Amino acid sequence: MSRIFLILGALAVLAALLLTFGGDSASGAKPTATDERVARKALVDGLDLGEDGNGYALILHPMATGGDIRVVTDTSALRAAQGKAYYTDDPDQQSKVLLLSLLFLSPPGMPPDSQFASVVQNKEVVEHFRCYPAFCNNTYLADPPHARDLAGLLEASAPVEQVTDFFRNPEDARAAHFRALRNPRIVQIDPPDLPPPNRVVYPNRLILSLPPVLLETDETGQEPLEPFDKTGFTARFTAAFAHAYPETETYRLGKMRLSTSYPPLYGWQIVSDQLDGYLRDDSGDPRGIKRLMMIEASVAIELTPALADILLGPDPFVAMPAFAREPDGLSQQLDALAKEVLGTPCPDCFKIELPVTAVEDIHVRPVDPIDYTLSYLRKARQ
Repeated sequence: MSRIFLILGALAVLAALLLTFGGDSASGAKPTATDERVARKALVDGLDLGEDGNGYALILHPMATGGDIRVVTDTSALRAAQGKAYYTDDPDQQSKVLLLSLLFLSPPGMPPDSQFASVVQNKEVVEHFRCYPAFCNNTYLADPPHARDLAGLLEASAPVEQVTDFFRNPEDARAAHFRALRNPRIVQIDPPDLPPPNRVVYPNRLILSLPPVLLETDETGQEPLEPFDKTGFTARFTAAFAHAYPETETYRLGKMRLSTSYPPLYGWQIVSDQLDGYLRDDSGDPRGIKRLMMIEASVAIELTPALADILLGPDPFVAMPAFAREPDGLSQQLDALAKEVLGTPCPDCFKIELPVTAVEDIHVRPVDPIDYTLSYLRKARQ
């Protein structure tokens, strides 16, 4: 018996139980949401508002407003809603919908935004309130149904606008963040992702794409016979680059990014000037190289214009070792295949086609410098 059959059989049993004990039925019968399952969420209880509000505000998301995002900053309205403002949620229902989606191999996709409200203090979100969309917008009619009482908060709210500012210099973004903290119209600020203060800003940025590293795998095609040493590979590249370009104050290397690719079912496709298209077997199906996984590495570098010109010029990495790597027997395997197919020895005639940026040498690509962003919610002018 296949494993797929066993998994689907188990899911079918679970789904049947869910449909029997409270899930949506095929006939459209109203599901039962017991009082124990429904969660009651108080929105502003427990907030120490003091005399001046202690910097608290409440953001009401579209799930709560039925329209656009709004914010409550009026301390008296927040205080009056304490002990009164609430909504109910049915979080278990979302899990059941996901399970049914798995059963019928139909992914639920991106669910609607489940944010209901957010508590903010000193322009920083300190608590999120969420609600399963199908329950809170009454897509399915539960018993008891979704309930809410915003206790005057919606009436006391003001419209807001989402703003994102872009900065090339992180110090400009840092200064804008400082000003935003003191702007009374700005009610919430996303934490900015900024480098340490006074960090050198380089005007140029390049992406260095290294040649692929090919690793022989076991029969599954997923596990290399010899593990790839990511730390050692990164250290070797960093040391080699510093040796070739010792003026380390003129650049800053970013984090090494590694991506892994596996061949298709028929293997990496074989190409040659001696072939019309890809190599195929007698049935016309692709004939490729299997049991070979690929690791492609890239690294961003921020640098001065002078060094950027050098790296974009001819042979910038001549002083660095080769980083391409392939199993020892790959060339012999391809040459033997060429002799079999062509009927005569043809060394280096057959090659495998890989989805890579660079093949043998490091490829250099200029990109825009990093933009630093500052995102915030600001009260709209009325």
